[in-house]
Amino acid sequence: MEQSTKKLASSYGLYLGLALILITVLVYAFDISLMTEWYYNISIYIIILVLSIMAVSKAKKFNTGLFSFKEAFSSYFLTVVIGLVISVVFSVLLFNLIDPEAANTVKELTMEKQAEMFEKFGMTEAQINEAMGKMEEENFFSLKNILISLAVQLVIFSIIGLIIALIFREKDTTNA
Repeated sequence: MEQSTKKLASSYGLYLGLALILITVLVYAFDISLMTEWYYNISIYIIILVLSIMAVSKAKKFNTGLFSFKEAFSSYFLTVVIGLVISVVFSVLLFNLIDPEAANTVKELTMEKQAEMFEKFGMTEAQINEAMGKMEEENFFSLKNILISLAVQLVIFSIIGLIIALIFREKDTTNA
């Protein structure tokens, strides 16, 4: 991957990280319960996809030669990794050092939503209580859980990135 492509993807990764931090701060400041809503996560994923696709598109425009699958995927993946890592570092700082009480609030709200969902699925009171007991013991914002979440997100976004790289790559027509 050319140096300019790496620099471009790094810049977009930084923009992505800053956008995710800004969203987290705004939700934290105005209504932390939004973090437990399904549409919050969907909107975060859409922002990640839009900025990473913009990075690939821009890298393709700046590429002087053939824009290979590897270059397309590399610019996508570098953008996503940098953005998510910046966001994760901020989340660890916010929920473990700056305001651990906010982590407890998010945990309680999440548990309430889960209990409602379990009731809709027809689980018995004993099953719900058992599940809630397990959730109560778990620290949602521990470094271990955040790193596991980061790894899962990277796998999901990598699969999406493979598809995006297939779309943006240029085939070498001289060998055909």
